[in-house]
Amino acid sequence: MIHSSINLTDTLSLITHEMITRTPDFRGYDINRMLVCCASNRAGSRGGIYGKLVPLKFEDGSDVINFHGRLYTIPKVIHNNIEIKYLIYYYHPKFFDISAREKVNVMFHELYHINPGFNGDIRRMGKFKKAHGHSKKSFEEKYLDYAEEFYSYVKGTPYHAFLEMNSRDLQNNFKKIKCRRMKTIKPVLVEAAQKR
Repeated sequence: MIHSSINLTDTLSLITHEMITRTPDFRGYDINRMLVCCASNRAGSRGGIYGKLVPLKFEDGSDVINFHGRLYTIPKVIHNNIEIKYLIYYYHPKFFDISAREKVNVMFHELYHINPGFNGDIRRMGKFKKAHGHSKKSFEEKYLDYAEEFYSYVKGTPYHAFLEMNSRDLQNNFKKIKCRRMKTIKPVLVEAAQKR
């Protein structure tokens, strides 16, 4: 049976909300201040980038950073009249072509990057290698039990059928595939931001 349409980012947002609700480490997160987006990469391209988190604040949730004597800020992203603190990108088709279990792992990986204080900054794991700390494996070990527990739960929900679909399955099952796309937000000089 072919369905009329599906919105990938809306569906991933609903699953993300379930992850937040069911994971003690994520209970301080606000799904309304997170925006799930899709970005593109080639199916056969090298590398293992399936998703990425873009924080919209600097260290400790600061609006500005001093870099080489110049002040930079990140333009605000407003969605449904709410300021967004984090963008989460999933790459099409690469993310959608991994297994359901791997998709859950990738989603937990990106969520674990969020600062526990939900202040718009990343979870800082070390002085020098801030994002993952001394080892990516050690970083992953911190959320793998949560991901395993969530996957056991999600297998009994309608979301599992979605997670099991690859990019070809999606094309075969839906007449129209929609998703939110947004250019990556980059820091700008404070003076330039004030002139807008």
